[in-house]
Amino acid sequence: MLQKSILALALVTAMTTASLAASTGWTTGSINFRDGPGTYYAKLGTIARCVQVSYDQVQDGWYRVQWNGRWGWVAARYITADAGYCGSGGGYSKPAPSAY
Repeated sequence: MLQKSILALALVTAMTTASLAASTGWTTGSINFRDGPGTYYAKLGTIARCVQVSYDQVQDGWYRVQWNGRWGWVAARYITADAGYCGSGGGYSKPAPSAY
């Protein structure tokens, strides 16, 4: 019984947090860098627009990113994998950064 409970917990955890191979992205606006995946986590700093970051996990619409030698979380909608985004003038529609 205990073994089945542990397996079920591991499955639920895997479904809510996905690990990725380290990927590279660029910020699409000035974004908050947080201690966890949500607005209720402490703000650790602000990452400027067009900064390259590495990310390795996604959870509930948030990426775990490495910035300035530290790991933290940013809203996934403010990260693009398009390496040409910043060079193209960033013509994408961007939501207001104050939301996160």
